[in-house]
Amino acid sequence: MSQKLVYLLLKELGGTAFPRQIKELAKQKYPDRTLYRYVHDRLQRLTKWGYIKRNSDGSYTIIEEYPY
Repeated sequence: MSQKLVYLLLKELGGTAFPRQIKELAKQKYPDRTLYRYVHDRLQRLTKWGYIKRNSDGSYTIIEEYPY
């Protein structure tokens, strides 16, 4: 579930964003959850599964649609 939320946050930010930007948006959209603390871990999982990639500048980009 939280991987999907992180994916959707990344998509909302235009498909490419830095972890810091995703964390900030997670805090704004889900203030009652601790999701922002686990953004980096969820990004790593999504990368491992092939839905996003890590760019050389440290940002992440969506490369495949996440199954809903």
